[in-house]
Amino acid sequence: MSENKLLKPEVIVFAGPNGSGKTTITKMARTVGDYINADDIKKATLCSDMDAALKAEKLRNDAIDEHKDFSFETVLSTDRNLKLLQRAKDEGYFIRAIYVLTAMPEVNITRVNVRTASGGHSVPEDKIRSRYTKALALIPQLVEISDIVHIYDNTIEPFRIFKKRKDIYYHWANEFWNNDKIQQLTGISDYTN
Repeated sequence: MSENKLLKPEVIVFAGPNGSGKTTITKMARTVGDYINADDIKKATLCSDMDAALKAEKLRNDAIDEHKDFSFETVLSTDRNLKLLQRAKDEGYFIRAIYVLTAMPEVNITRVNVRTASGGHSVPEDKIRSRYTKALALIPQLVEISDIVHIYDNTIEPFRIFKKRKDIYYHWANEFWNNDKIQQLTGISDYTN
C-alpha cells in the first residue's frame, strides 16, 4: 500500500508531450506499485504500438479493480487516461501527477530526433506538434482530478512552475513561463505564493 496519510491505494502518473523528458524524470522519481508503460511492453513483447497501449490499459484497469498501487507514463494527449484517473479517483485512489513539458514543440521535436538517432523510438514531427497542443490543453483536467500535481518546465533543465497540494496552489515563473502563462496552462488563478 502507498504511504499517503489515508492509506488509500495510489497511482502516480508521469505525463507530458513526446520529447519533454518524462522518461528521464521518471528514472529519478519515486514510483509506487507496478510501473506500467506501453513503451516497455512494446519492447518486451515486440508487439505494435496499439497492442502495447491496449495491454497497458488493461493492466492499469486490472490494478484499479484490485485496488493496487501503480505508476505509469503517458503523453496524455487524449482524455482516455484522464478517464482512467477519474475511475481510480472514484474507486478511492490518491492521485499524484508529475507533468513534464517544454516551452515550445520545437524543443520536443529536436529531442525526439536525437533519441531516434541514438536508437530510441521515433515519433513523426506532425504527431509531436499535434500531441503537444492537445496534451497541454488537458492540463486543467489533470489538475482537477489529481490530489498532488507538480508541473516541470524542462525546456533547458527541470524547473517546477506549478504545484498543487491539498487544494493549495503554488506557481513559480521562469524565463519561459510567466505567471499569466502558468494561469492559462493550469486554469488556476488563485495562488498561495
